Amino acid sequence: MPTVPALGRAAVYAGVVVFLLGQAFDTYWHARNVSFVPEPPRELWRIHLGIYLGAVMLAVLGGWLLTRPGLRIAGLLMLLGGATQLLGFGWDMYLHGQGRSKEIWHDLLWYGFGVVVLGVVRLEALIRRRPATVDMRNVA
Repeated sequence: MPTVPALGRAAVYAGVVVFLLGQAFDTYWHARNVSFVPEPPRELWRIHLGIYLGAVMLAVLGGWLLTRPGLRIAGLLMLLGGATQLLGFGWDMYLHGQGRSKEIWHDLLWYGFGVVVLGVVRLEALIRRRPATVDMRNVA
């Protein structure tokens, strides 16, 4: 029977929230700075830090779920989604540093996020089907 520590489940949702807040900040920044001049790497990191951090959290948590029996599909979806986000983020950041952009790299962030959401839905379905699978002992 799969078990999910409550702290692990909270971390999954924290990764989703961090990613979405990063996207919100990126959208805000682009609304105030409508230009296509190359940005220095330090500025790109500042602008995209939330997106990057959220994607890393989701990929790492997906890898962790892969090690949990019964949760491997959810983990695989989250790992693949997070890795897709990181690929899109990395290549987009590289192109922005050169003053260029291609929509496919922006889109990969959202495609990857869609796969992550499928993983989260799978995880929640397993937890709701077997409520005892959440290990509440890890809640402080």
